[in-house]
Amino acid sequence: MKKYKIHRLLILCFIITAVSATIYYRDELGIREIPLAVLQAKYEKPESRYISIHGTPVHYCDQGTGPVVIALHGIADSLHTWDQWTEKMVPHYRIVRMDIPGFGLTGPARDGIYTKDGFVGFLKTFMDALKIENGIIVGNSLGGAIAWNFALAYPEMVNQLVLIDPAGYPMEIPWPLNLAETPGIRHVAKWITPRWIFQMSLKQVFGDPSKVTDQIIDRFYELNLRPGNRGALIGIMDSLKKLNHDPAFSRNIADLSVPTLLIWGEKDIWIPVSHVSKWKQAVPGIQTILYENAGHVPQLEIPDQVAADMHQWIATHAAEKKNGPGWNAGMWIFISAGAGLLLLIALRMVRNHRNGKAVEPSFIK
Repeated sequence: MKKYKIHRLLILCFIITAVSATIYYRDELGIREIPLAVLQAKYEKPESRYISIHGTPVHYCDQGTGPVVIALHGIADSLHTWDQWTEKMVPHYRIVRMDIPGFGLTGPARDGIYTKDGFVGFLKTFMDALKIENGIIVGNSLGGAIAWNFALAYPEMVNQLVLIDPAGYPMEIPWPLNLAETPGIRHVAKWITPRWIFQMSLKQVFGDPSKVTDQIIDRFYELNLRPGNRGALIGIMDSLKKLNHDPAFSRNIADLSVPTLLIWGEKDIWIPVSHVSKWKQAVPGIQTILYENAGHVPQLEIPDQVAADMHQWIATHAAEKKNGPGWNAGMWIFISAGAGLLLLIALRMVRNHRNGKAVEPSFIK
């Protein structure tokens, strides 16, 4: 009887200790949700706006004037990934960026559906709602996949396409995302998301891990604790896994017809730089910029350089388009040859006229 009481006492002590530890470390373990109002107070920007798309209040920022550039972030990220990049771009462009449904302050989609076609339809409706007829579409990672699929579906709405380490070809799913998909764990992941997972993941996606600050970690961690975001992430991963095993998904890349710039961090271990050769083979004429010391999110890691290179490419392409697609060396040779032929015909007709002959050019006989 005494042993039984001691045994029960030990179990009770263990339970009390476990509960106390859980309460004490609940913030680090992510055993909570952060109310939307708290997150809005911390992460809304002076330019923050909301617009209802398919019943979901979408958080977005719309800054500057000039050619429209729409920026799409990657998985588990938010529009804040473009902050410093926007500062460099906004003097030249109208920059529109949003928290894609499932992430950031936007939160989960009202219908809970996260498919390729769903994201493409979302972007179309978003642009229509803001009365944007066309623009330059920029996307990183998941946002890159949305961008190039949008360009396939609505090429008339895409003036230029910029893809930054985009998803497109079969890849090995990164372990933090794969972990959330593991049976059993996927249900726990909706309620328990330790901060250290975001810390480790960010140090993986940066080419230089020393650039990962506590502020960046906190932003990723806290915005993913928005009610509904963790469940949305699992739904999005379900869709991405299906696309990753669908050969038709990557085959469609070859159908891209809009001017495209491909940017890649050579230290990207989530979607390796080896994918660049596949893109170049599939899309003739695609231009590429590689960054030796950047990882999966160059726009966050080296925003100034990415903005400068992107601006130069956009401006160069715009100048070429303004001058007309045919005004190149080949066209000038063709025009010069034609002018020379007409001059010879005219001289022959003048000579024949002086000799009293009314001879028509041979090509109209």
